[in-house]
Amino acid sequence: MTTSANPIVRQAASGQIPLGMQCFTGDPALVEVLGLTGFDFVMLDSEHCGIDPRGVEPLIRAADGVGLTSFVRVPTFDDEVSIHRALEAGAAGVFVPMVRNAADVQVALDAAYFPPLGQRGICPATRQARYSFRDFVETAERNNATNIVIPLIEHPDAVENIDEICAMPDVHMVTFGQGDYAYAIGEGTLMMKSPKVQAAQRRVVEAAKRHGVLVIGGPVLEPSVDACRAAIDAGVDVFCLGLDIMAFRRVAEQTVNLVHEAVQGTEFSRAEPPMSGFPGH
Repeated sequence: MTTSANPIVRQAASGQIPLGMQCFTGDPALVEVLGLTGFDFVMLDSEHCGIDPRGVEPLIRAADGVGLTSFVRVPTFDDEVSIHRALEAGAAGVFVPMVRNAADVQVALDAAYFPPLGQRGICPATRQARYSFRDFVETAERNNATNIVIPLIEHPDAVENIDEICAMPDVHMVTFGQGDYAYAIGEGTLMMKSPKVQAAQRRVVEAAKRHGVLVIGGPVLEPSVDACRAAIDAGVDVFCLGLDIMAFRRVAEQTVNLVHEAVQGTEFSRAEPPMSGFPGH
């Protein structure tokens, strides 16, 4: 693995545990709140929600304003235009979904990096280039030294090929997509409750450790002190906990439930709260 000037890679290398959250709402105020409350990075999702290229740039500006590193999850690993636009908007890297092998990852790397590392074409009329052609050589060098491509290991083939993916010199971090992987192998919504999914995660972590690659993970939907400690013990180096819209749902459910309990035994009443959207609640 080559060295990287990416701020999250460097933070992890210093012995700290970086902390991020996924953003599905596309709301710059919520991005600012993450930075103001001590998060280190945000993953802006453009695979599953309506955050398009025009919407990414204001979110990255909001992140920059509060010292928050931003990554973008692009729709597909071979969507070269989305990779270009995310980095041109100022993202520090991209998450690439559904890769199956090193060849798939190389497609994303070629799109992310300028020659000689990749095959990306130049354009000075972007935020990343500071709208300047004069210093574009520095822009390209900074891009190649700082920005990273993060493979999402969620396809069963990717688990089978995890060693060749982690052995790639420009792969610095990977993340295991337990939800998609569980569905792909017929385990439904069991996620980490499935022994098969647990075994796949161990395989990913072991390969990453062999090649000096950082692992992003953690208890996404149910973070707790014990669960986070268990994730660290299991080899997670970088936490990405929570989805902004789901975090809001959790607060909304808790608020409805506590008011329902508060009116019990009084002259007032409320309808029974709807069923929770979270298993076990």
